[in-house]
Amino acid sequence: MRLLAAAVLCLPGPGRAQSFGVAGSPVETIEDRDYLRLFTTLKSRGIDTYFPTFQFQELPHALSLGYEIDFMPPCTPGDPAFAALRETGMRLILPGELLYPDAAALRQLAMDEDLLRQVLSCAGPEHVAAITTYDEAIFNGRPIEDVAAFYARVKVVAPELPVLMVHAPILVDSPTFGTLDRIDQYLKEVVKYSAHADAVGFDVYPVPATLSNLATPVSGGAVVAEDRAVADYLSWLKDAVPDRQRLVVLQGFGYADLYESTFLEASFPAEVINAARAPTGKETDLMMSQAISSGAEWVIWWGPSLLKETGSAPWQSILDITGRSHN
Repeated sequence: MRLLAAAVLCLPGPGRAQSFGVAGSPVETIEDRDYLRLFTTLKSRGIDTYFPTFQFQELPHALSLGYEIDFMPPCTPGDPAFAALRETGMRLILPGELLYPDAAALRQLAMDEDLLRQVLSCAGPEHVAAITTYDEAIFNGRPIEDVAAFYARVKVVAPELPVLMVHAPILVDSPTFGTLDRIDQYLKEVVKYSAHADAVGFDVYPVPATLSNLATPVSGGAVVAEDRAVADYLSWLKDAVPDRQRLVVLQGFGYADLYESTFLEASFPAEVINAARAPTGKETDLMMSQAISSGAEWVIWWGPSLLKETGSAPWQSILDITGRSHN
């Protein structure tokens, strides 16, 4: 998931209306920082939640347009990003790692200096849907004490604000998951860490299976494709962490989109680049249908801000899904 560039679908709990959203969008939709136009367009498609991340490249170096600052303190309610948010009725999912990068400092942080509290004041609490905790914390070596401190701080500042936790998937080409015993130990850690969040899930990027090397908690270390990957993760979550909402982060990009173009062409043969494609409309629908039928409360599409143009796949497929669901 990283500092997300994603599209988000928040599915309804009992008595709640469905809420659709995006985190980031193709570069051409936001490079002028016209949030009023962007949010108005999204609302017209039934999308009402926005995750302010603007990463357009992962490799060889992670790069962002840098507009995350427009949603971070210091801020005022009259700042253009927050004014556009309220005028259009949009809501934010806040990137928690930007607000609380140093978990050890939270114990000494005075409430009047708290960055989450300041953002809630600038946006208006009703315009903040959730906050993400440290991304892929186990895989990235974040101690559980940091995750617990983050969760405790959010619940002091905003007790009703959901904390979202995303775990790394099981990748068979990673030494972390090199044996079934290592996979089992990792999943036990997932359960422990998940006590410090309100919604829990995994990054699931299965297209194409020949490149993704994606296994699931129930596949016995075998690589799976998009026809079962999402359902496998969500079914395991239902049994393993039954007292938490379930989320899944889906593939809204092609693996080739992660790279700067010159670096990509110099690093891989053409046949590999061609294989590293974005999901088709059918594959996008298949991932979404598994998420819905498996009872996910939160569905997040990662990667749209890696796309340069609105015509780049799978952006239109993601918009079509939300449009159909809204209508």
